[in-house]
Amino acid sequence: MKLGLFIFLTFSNLILYAQNEKQNFSISPVDSVPLNLILPDHQVHTSDNEFLKKWNKTKFYVRSVYDYAKIASSMLEGFNDTLALLSSNRIKKRYLKRANKMLKNEFGDEIRKMSINRGTHLMKLIYRNTGLTTYDIIKLYRGSGKAFWFQTLCLVNGQNLKKEYDPEGEDYLIEKAVSLIESGRMNYFKRVPHTESGKKAVKSSKKKRRSKKD
Repeated sequence: MKLGLFIFLTFSNLILYAQNEKQNFSISPVDSVPLNLILPDHQVHTSDNEFLKKWNKTKFYVRSVYDYAKIASSMLEGFNDTLALLSSNRIKKRYLKRANKMLKNEFGDEIRKMSINRGTHLMKLIYRNTGLTTYDIIKLYRGSGKAFWFQTLCLVNGQNLKKEYDPEGEDYLIEKAVSLIESGRMNYFKRVPHTESGKKAVKSSKKKRRSKKD
């Protein structure tokens, strides 16, 4: 299986590869406290209870996929950096096989078994980190024809692989949840890289970010 197809099967949120989500998101009075502090500029069009439930769900999903997105994004960026240095198509194909194996070894079936909602949030965070939609990734690794075919299949199932991350609009709450994590104000479910390639990718990504700040 080529890298693009593996990425599609791994990171897409098609119903075919998803499980039902049955978590019970209860609303705690404590949850109403940070809303006034963290979301003062967000206009609420629903009842407080509905909004709190949405906020609780968003926090849960972001916390559950944050590390997965960080690892996957780091690996994808590393693959792209390497591919940019390769001139021969034959060498690129050989490298893609290696990259495919690295992803399989790192994630196995973990991401592919995620629920639709988790998969959706994962895709959004990967776009946030890399600037690549799932459509972009498939097009890059599998070509325009495959990307078009997968996009058509997804649209039939009510999904859109070209959907972008909108931190000031639709994805406002996701962005707020991420900012809470990155500022150390909210815990998240830890998932450290399991393989050497995953560890190296995350380490390299951190080094890049530090050099950009400097």
